Amino acid sequence: MLVTLRALGGRRSHLEGPSSPPRGAGFATSAGEVTARRAAPFLVFGPGALWMAVSADAMFAAVAAWGLAALAVAATTDRRTRMVGAALLAGLLLGLCTLLSYGLPLLGCLALAILYAARRWSPLPLAAAAALVPVLVFAGFGFELWAAYPILRERYWAGIAHDRPASYWVWGNLAALALGAGPAIGAALGAIKQYADRTVTTLVIGATAAVALADLSLMSKAEVERIWLPFTPWLLVATAALPDRWRRPMLALQVATALLVQHLLATTW
Repeated sequence: MLVTLRALGGRRSHLEGPSSPPRGAGFATSAGEVTARRAAPFLVFGPGALWMAVSADAMFAAVAAWGLAALAVAATTDRRTRMVGAALLAGLLLGLCTLLSYGLPLLGCLALAILYAARRWSPLPLAAAAALVPVLVFAGFGFELWAAYPILRERYWAGIAHDRPASYWVWGNLAALALGAGPAIGAALGAIKQYADRTVTTLVIGATAAVALADLSLMSKAEVERIWLPFTPWLLVATAALPDRWRRPMLALQVATALLVQHLLATTW
């Protein structure tokens, strides 16, 4: 994710040109470098960081992050060969994500957000074509994703999901997400309007759209906190918007929440 921010920040600085006025401190390197440094501590200190060590969803999150980083590189490089290679790699990794979890096709929201932030859409056809490769390879070995999903949905609704009230879990899911992200996420989302960074805002909107679609699909009713791990870091990009006077207290609160969650809550998964 930090690679993505650096790439997009460098692209934005290039597009604005050397005569553009700097927006905030740190433009001696690039906007993306500053944003990455501001967000990084909140990505590694929080409840979600603990679950990264004990969950397969952490591996899904890593594959997704590298796929999106490759897409950001493809969308920001000026070398055509590098663009083609990075776009194909992004497509392969993101296509693989659709086979790792039925919820990860929603990464498409973040992929579109990255291309929009970079103001460059040429990698999209290459990445989309490459994303089909792992899907079709698995289909050749007998697993057809497009046929499996309707069966999954049927069995899901025939099981315990039938008894789980959507009126509660449409909010309960968001509570689980907030618990994994930590209390800084609320403050960060509230502060993002005052943070003049188009890349941060675009990525957070993309992540929010993915989460909203997952929640409203009702296919995540009463799921556990770990299923949000691939999306949580992209929401936490918003912590770059926290005012300097809030950063240390919020970081301390993140660590305290992580310890409390680990010691007081029984996450049986």
